[in-house]
Amino acid sequence: MSEEINEVLELVKDAQGKGKFNLADVIKGRGFPEDTIEVYVDVASAYELTKLNERLILVTDDDESIVLEKKAKALSDKILASKLTFHMRGVSQGLAEAIENKSKVNKSKDEDAFILEYFARLIASNIVKIVDAEGNEDERVFELADIEELRAGLPIEAWEQLVSTTQKLTLASGYFKGLTDAGFLQKS
Repeated sequence: MSEEINEVLELVKDAQGKGKFNLADVIKGRGFPEDTIEVYVDVASAYELTKLNERLILVTDDDESIVLEKKAKALSDKILASKLTFHMRGVSQGLAEAIENKSKVNKSKDEDAFILEYFARLIASNIVKIVDAEGNEDERVFELADIEELRAGLPIEAWEQLVSTTQKLTLASGYFKGLTDAGFLQKS
């Protein structure tokens, strides 16, 4: 837990850096902490590469080793080509509360549905853009349906990274608000 708090405090510190903090920018969302995560969506190739590496360790024949290394390189290239980089930014407390309230509608007895919708909406609000391995960018405003589709298609590890980063950015935004309100604004 202390590692997570240290990461959050580091994000707050970065967001408050000289020349970056401006109250008008905070209101517009540009002063909130930012982070990026990289995920690789070709899980099938990653699994095959793991199996291949296990075989490579046991191989004693040089010719077979060369063939297996070429296959490993090809799989590695496929995995790298499946990279997605999520650029994310924390959101205001007001927006987080609005998302929470919207996610509760018609879910008073279904806690799991509320949590899934809440995180999907919160993640959507945190994503600034997604960049693929070729550098193509998706900068649209993500909606609940986009994130539900993303959740259905991403490997579980990638989804967990999105949830974790969103939680850190939301927590960092809360710290940011507390550390930069009237009594704590940086002196220039």
